[in-house]
Amino acid sequence: MRLKRYGLSLSEARNLQKWALETSGAKKFLDKIPKIPKTKKIKPGLYADYYIDEEELEDDGLDYCTPQIAAVWSVDKKGEKIQLGGIRAYNWETYWLEFDYDTQVDTAENWWKLILEEYNKLKKNYGNNV
Repeated sequence: MRLKRYGLSLSEARNLQKWALETSGAKKFLDKIPKIPKTKKIKPGLYADYYIDEEELEDDGLDYCTPQIAAVWSVDKKGEKIQLGGIRAYNWETYWLEFDYDTQVDTAENWWKLILEEYNKLKKNYGNNV
């Protein structure tokens, strides 16, 4: 039997998710947009996703995992999704508000502002397709 020192169970990850959303202040912004539906056909728009990938919860033997606990997606008319932002959390100690794929933002307010600016750029550049 292998001990899981650094991994998380899915129920622990959901508790970490709740903690990070509340502590970061991002919950109030994500609550403004609908959850991404699980259907194949999705209307164009901005969506929140609270999916936790169980592979990100595994114990790597080195340190606690840092799963993505929430994401913001733009969906166009073709149903194509673009991730505009995400939130990662670490062991009830800290969280990262991510914009794009490699930029971390200091506050939930600034994070949300950047996401909306990017979404509006997409709408402007692609017209009614977003």
